[in-house]
Amino acid sequence: MNPAEKIIEEWLAQTPSENLPGKGRPLDLDEYFRWPEDYRLAYSLLKNAGYVPEEVEQLREIDRLRKQIDRCADAGLRKKLESQLEQEQVSLNIRLEKRRHRRKALI
Repeated sequence: MNPAEKIIEEWLAQTPSENLPGKGRPLDLDEYFRWPEDYRLAYSLLKNAGYVPEEVEQLREIDRLRKQIDRCADAGLRKKLESQLEQEQVSLNIRLEKRRHRRKALI
């Protein structure tokens, strides 16, 4: 038994299986295999550590601003929120366009 397997066995012996994250749900390996092979390990580690790409954070912020705008009754505040939303959308579009250009340059 290699050291990693030993650590896993010890952890499983100390941790009741009922507390395992994702218990009872099938593994979603589709996303993992969509990633480029060279990046799979790194992406998997980042995802398991709770890291999300900046683009995802921006999309969440855009969604949050849209919901806040929908609930906003104050015209002045609504205008500020709409301005922030526009800035986030422009920033995201620029980031995505830069990424597309970098990919094209690598091909």
